[in-house]
Amino acid sequence: MRTHWKKVILSSVIGLMVLAAYAQNYTVNLSTDKKDAIYKQSEKIIFSLQLLEDGKPVTGKDVEYLLKTDGKADVKKVFKSTENAFEIGSSLNKPGWTWLTATPLNNDGKPFKFKDSHGRERIRDFSIGAMVDPLEIKPGMNEPTDFDGFWKKQRDELNAIPVKATKTSVEVSKAYQARFDCLEVKVDCLGEMPVSGYLSIPVNAKAGTLKAVVRYHGAGVRSANQAFYQNAITLDVNAYGIKNGKPAKFYSDLAQNALRNYPHRDADNRDKFYFRDMFLRVMRALDYIKTRPEWNGKDLIVIGGSQGGAQALVAAALDKQVSLCIAGVPALCDHGGIFAERNSGWPRLIKLKDGKAENPKIVESCGYFDGVNFAKRISCETYISTGFADNTCAPTSVYAAFNSIPDGVKKAINTTPTAGHGAPNQKGDKRMKEVLSFKF
Repeated sequence: MRTHWKKVILSSVIGLMVLAAYAQNYTVNLSTDKKDAIYKQSEKIIFSLQLLEDGKPVTGKDVEYLLKTDGKADVKKVFKSTENAFEIGSSLNKPGWTWLTATPLNNDGKPFKFKDSHGRERIRDFSIGAMVDPLEIKPGMNEPTDFDGFWKKQRDELNAIPVKATKTSVEVSKAYQARFDCLEVKVDCLGEMPVSGYLSIPVNAKAGTLKAVVRYHGAGVRSANQAFYQNAITLDVNAYGIKNGKPAKFYSDLAQNALRNYPHRDADNRDKFYFRDMFLRVMRALDYIKTRPEWNGKDLIVIGGSQGGAQALVAAALDKQVSLCIAGVPALCDHGGIFAERNSGWPRLIKLKDGKAENPKIVESCGYFDGVNFAKRISCETYISTGFADNTCAPTSVYAAFNSIPDGVKKAINTTPTAGHGAPNQKGDKRMKEVLSFKF
């Protein structure tokens, strides 16, 4: 009996291993009939899906797809794979976004799953999107009439606090020890928390000779990073003003307790909303790096992705000495997109019930923290990126910000139809290399 059960268990384990390996080899090749996946209003959009195993077409397997289109009901269906690609049509009669996710299914009709590099079980799915007249996308709601007055008040109150920093030397990673010094800095700021981060300085840097880079973080509670750029002093800013270099449990405890649900904290009160203090730290980080004697007084670069991309837009809008802004998949954009039957950007502050905002006070407050309104005030060279399969920071929300940057400002947007929230910003990266005259 024991031998029998051992055989059953072993057989089951082997079967699961084969199934996992089989699922890992499945891919869905996705494309649109236009390479850039950008269409005109009412123009037909053709998505093509082809199930592959080890790069070869698979026949007779179920693949589920979910098609979403701004302002329209979702379409969810299953098709049988064949040697040829399966085609799905879509269209939109206004500027906006349509996107598709395909998921291979097991014989029991459930999605194939696999374990990622962290051992977590994941559904293997594949996504692609398309945009319709994206350069015509406008913000979903008007900006507050006293937007400038509100931020001038914050700036004036911040100015009343001296730019005072405490600095502690920290060990530099071995690859950079002979070339850079690194300091952990804490800078006094308006609000509950200071600016905190790591400042790297090339060894033997002379006064007035270096460009400055300020890096802002995406969402997720963690330490600042040591960042090293040739020909530049670099400040990597902790988004929350917290201590750096602590064990992982320190940050997970904060994420589960003190910083739990921070993106929505006091969202109905512009004076208490969490991002007010974060944006004050954005400004104060710039204040501090400009006091460094190594800075050349001319080149001031801000860079970030997602929540960090939003902070980069804020920095470029509120500090006219910023000379280059690189904002990847910026969050906190187009909070009012939901009123235009579009997805608002992360963290999607406004919720609707029967077509009306559940909390009108959030609508009143969030405009002061909307990337589209900061974008209107940017005057420096700016590079933005978006992925057409990004369900975190919808490409419509990113375009609403990009389109709000004034005419005459040098700007570019990097688009990737199959990319999600990790969409690359190659144009921004290339420009940064040119400005800093170095290799990553």
